[in-house]
Amino acid sequence: MWAFQNALTKAFDFILKPFELFPPLVGLLAVSAVTGVVMLLIFGRTSDQVRIARAKDRVKAHIMEMWIFRNDPRAMFLAIGGVARNILQYLRHSLRPIVFIFIPVLLIMVQLGIRYASGPVPVGTTARVTVELREGVRPTETPVTLESRLGARVMAPPLRVDSTGQIVWKVRAETRGPHTLTFATPTGTVTKGLAVGPDPRVGKVTAISARSGTWDAFLYPSDAPIPEDSVVERIVIEYPPRDLSVFRVNAHWLVVFFLASVIVGYALKGVFGIEV
Repeated sequence: MWAFQNALTKAFDFILKPFELFPPLVGLLAVSAVTGVVMLLIFGRTSDQVRIARAKDRVKAHIMEMWIFRNDPRAMFLAIGGVARNILQYLRHSLRPIVFIFIPVLLIMVQLGIRYASGPVPVGTTARVTVELREGVRPTETPVTLESRLGARVMAPPLRVDSTGQIVWKVRAETRGPHTLTFATPTGTVTKGLAVGPDPRVGKVTAISARSGTWDAFLYPSDAPIPEDSVVERIVIEYPPRDLSVFRVNAHWLVVFFLASVIVGYALKGVFGIEV
């Protein structure tokens, strides 16, 4: 699975390369717009367009009935029932395309998440780096060490917490750019990428490295997964959230993504002749 995601990550690196000189919002909006078109085309190909159009027309007709017979309680209730019944029919016919849309949109969201969810650790500040060991492995009895390297200096001996299975370091970011943290463990060496800024361009900032075959490994694919036989379950770096300013208002990247893709898809439904 990681081989496929690694190839997809490289493809997104290539796609987003032209947007490196622009604010992060520009690339996010461009990908969101393309996603909106893809969602629209999938919806059109996998849905029963005739029945969707029929259900929508019937909803409109019953709403018109509600207006015309607004003084007739019996007719009003019948019209309301017709609206509800046909909305359910519309939702039923829309369920199948949503299933087909979910998988590609999820893969796109994963790629956007490692680029827009977090920003790099600012130069001169410290970041908390946490190693979580596998269940049953005690940190105080397990010799896990983090090598201090140029660009990312370990500030003090780690805190080892047996109750949570965690080993926590404080690392000072000293040189901008991508760096590699190397952990020596009883089962071998494990590495984790560290991004140091400031850098206004879009880049991969992966907060978590996880063991192969886990959900976290799927959500954070830019780092190679931790080997299954390692004593390390996952490694977490505390990155600051990436600021996205929309009309001078900070917005979460997921909100921007969903709004932009839905608006673009809905705006172009008439161009493609698709009922939504």
